[in-house]
Amino acid sequence: MPQRHFLSRFVRDMRNWSEKYIDYMHYTVPITTGIGGGYKFPSEYMGQYGTFEAVRHIYESSPALKGLVSDCGAELHVSKRYFSSDVEKAI
Repeated sequence: MPQRHFLSRFVRDMRNWSEKYIDYMHYTVPITTGIGGGYKFPSEYMGQYGTFEAVRHIYESSPALKGLVSDCGAELHVSKRYFSSDVEKAI
């Protein structure tokens, strides 16, 4: 089975028994909780803008969606209705 990565705001509530369902956590809010025995859930803090940068990279890599990224790269023009299908096609 492929690894299951999960994107969430926090990693603070993840415990060792969660590894049965999720292999790795990417989180955007840098709050962690100390757990007995020094356990830390396998995770990476990706910052507040990680999702934006990932979607921008997907759009810039797709010839069909490249025009939806502003010239300076600071804005993405996305469709609420077709965002999911656009990203799936680009990937």
